Amino acid sequence: IKFLKEQLKLFYNLPHVGDVRQRGFMVGVELVRDKITKEPYAWEEKIGARVCQEVRKRGVILRPLGNVMVLMPPLAMTKRELKELLDVTYWAIERVTGS
Repeated sequence: IKFLKEQLKLFYNLPHVGDVRQRGFMVGVELVRDKITKEPYAWEEKIGARVCQEVRKRGVILRPLGNVMVLMPPLAMTKRELKELLDVTYWAIERVTGS
C-alpha cells in the first residue's frame, strides 16, 4: 500500500488529473478538463472509457466511473505487476488527454 501511495503521487504531474483518492488498494483517479478550476470533461466525451480502451492495448483492464479511473489491483499482485499497471494507466491518461 505504501508503494502504491508513493507511485500515485506521480499522477498529480499530469495536467488533467484533478484528484487521486486511495483507500488501501482501491484507487480513483479523477480526470478533469482543467486542473485549476476542476472543470470536468463532458459526459459525451467518454474520457474514462477512452482511457480504458487504451490500457487494454497493453493488456490492462480498468473500470471507469464516468471521468474517474478505478484501480482495484488484487492483493496477490507483485510490486513489479503493480508498477506496470500504474505505468500503463499513466501512459493511457497522457495519450487520451493529450498531456
